[in-house]
Amino acid sequence: MAGLFERTQQSLIKRKENIENGNINSIPTPFKRFKNDFIGLEQGCYTCITSFTKGGKTQFTLYLLFEALMYILDYPDSADMKVFYFTLEENDERILQRFESYLLKKLDKITISPRDLRSSDNDKPVPQEILDLLTSEKYQVYIKAFEEHFVFSSVSNPTGIYKLCRTYAEETGKTYYKKIQIRNEFGEMEEKDGIFDHYIPNNPNEFKFIVCDHISLITSEKGMSIKESMDKLSKY
Repeated sequence: MAGLFERTQQSLIKRKENIENGNINSIPTPFKRFKNDFIGLEQGCYTCITSFTKGGKTQFTLYLLFEALMYILDYPDSADMKVFYFTLEENDERILQRFESYLLKKLDKITISPRDLRSSDNDKPVPQEILDLLTSEKYQVYIKAFEEHFVFSSVSNPTGIYKLCRTYAEETGKTYYKKIQIRNEFGEMEEKDGIFDHYIPNNPNEFKFIVCDHISLITSEKGMSIKESMDKLSKY
């Protein structure tokens, strides 16, 4: 097993070669004027979005994810993505409605809010042509991609979040542990896996995003704090 420096150096070389081969190390920011401050979505990084109550945190987060999805659909050879969205505040149907509203604006410059899509105003039912558009092949390509790349869960505790994401990571990559020496029941020394060391994904170009919306709704529990859970997840 390579040591820390060797792994780090190999990673730096691979990331350089990745760019030179036409791939990406981050999904570019949709905010071009702020590129120097926010380059986009990068693997292995925390992104904390804060604001006052009803300040648009969810909308901003989803816009970044929707733009990232559209990017990988445009450049499928450069990257892939999987979003684990823990629906602590909004359910999966509401989030899909937000994506449909986003698509209508992006593809056909039709501005309609998710609320109006739901015909929430009794005097303003959603136009039938909007519903017809959403079922058309043009839109279904993107909606099916959304369903493929987004995984929704109502788990709200740190351990549950960690276990769900770790299971996916282990199914799609290799986890390495530091070896330790222990004495077995016969008094003989044996080498076994000890604490977690590092993780190598099968697809290094897959971006995994773990979204907790929002952090204050995560339930506390004994055994693992929110920070401990996030620290462990960042290694995957």
